[in-house]
Amino acid sequence: MPDQRGRDRAGREDLHRSILGGVLRGDDRMSRVNDLWLRKDRTRTARYGKGKRWQAIRTNGRGGEEKRSFDLKDEAKAWAHGRDKSLEPVTVADYAAEWESRQIHQRKSSRDTIASTVRLTIVPALGDKVMHEVARSDVQEAVLAWSEDYKLAPSTVRRTYSYLSGIFTEAALDGVVEKSPCVKIRLPRLSSDRIVPLTVDQVQQIADTISPRYREVVLVAAATGLRPGEWRGLTADRVDLENGLITVDRQNRGDSPRPTFGPLKTPSSRRVLSVGPATLEVLRELLDSPGPEGLVFHHGGEGFSRTRASGAWGRMRDKLPWAGPGFHQLRHHHASVLLSQGASVVAVARRLGHKDGTETLQTYGHVMPEDDSRMVAMTDGLVRLNRHETATDPAEVA
Repeated sequence: MPDQRGRDRAGREDLHRSILGGVLRGDDRMSRVNDLWLRKDRTRTARYGKGKRWQAIRTNGRGGEEKRSFDLKDEAKAWAHGRDKSLEPVTVADYAAEWESRQIHQRKSSRDTIASTVRLTIVPALGDKVMHEVARSDVQEAVLAWSEDYKLAPSTVRRTYSYLSGIFTEAALDGVVEKSPCVKIRLPRLSSDRIVPLTVDQVQQIADTISPRYREVVLVAAATGLRPGEWRGLTADRVDLENGLITVDRQNRGDSPRPTFGPLKTPSSRRVLSVGPATLEVLRELLDSPGPEGLVFHHGGEGFSRTRASGAWGRMRDKLPWAGPGFHQLRHHHASVLLSQGASVVAVARRLGHKDGTETLQTYGHVMPEDDSRMVAMTDGLVRLNRHETATDPAEVA
């Protein structure tokens, strides 16, 4: 009798090891390889001879499956029965660092912003959590914390969330998570504060007050709407004095006296601007003595770095507190002047380098004229009622 119980126990242990071994090895229920070209009876499928033949399927440890196709059956079997890296616990901090390293398509300034946001905001809130265990409620709590505890501006919270959403979207593509928890998250409302553009008189005061070496910058930026990086990177070969044109196809992305040329903010930023006689006269004098690598704006053989330009604007603002945060105010002024004078939204969008008129309207639509009396005058009386008898006159019909 004891021998029988021992044999039964040994049999159960063998069965347990067999089942466990099947799970660890990845048996047919856990992972498998399908022939996409031939059925089991060796007849051809509709996909015969098209694409990769062998489809490997394995579980991802989160209740779902992932698939991959291979040319060789041995490769498919190795992947299906091999060690699945996606089953390893990956924290948000670890994957965020990997995601950050992939953002090579971004500008350096954008990569710097991403790096600081991940390090200072995302990691403190969610960094120690395992990626596939992060729930939608965790994301919502993080957003609330950024708003209430971190005291971040609504726009900053939205930007931070966009990075987090990008992290989880890519993680889903990599198979690290089954799906992104960043779904239907309530975000803080953006401020409804509108841009208050500088008037012509105010820009004139700025030009008269700022350091003399920046006065030409103020005049050209106000007349063209160039972004600070664009005018800091403007070189003599991009200015056509004869035809009154400026080609904008790059910007200065560095922060040193020597320019570091790079791509524009967006593909739509590439443009050719028409320039009037007064602005051309300013440029003509500057082109007589260009700076390093042909820079139009420079002083003493050195270009204007972001830091120096910001400092010059700040010193001017100490005297004119209403001037606003920086040279970008001159771009707002340029757009507002054009739109307030009735320029086409589409034309202004092209001049500013916006993607389309929608972006322009969202930013500057409130400066456009809303004069009902002008609209009435434009249409009233264009078509007049000429009173004369016709064949359809009621009197004649009667």
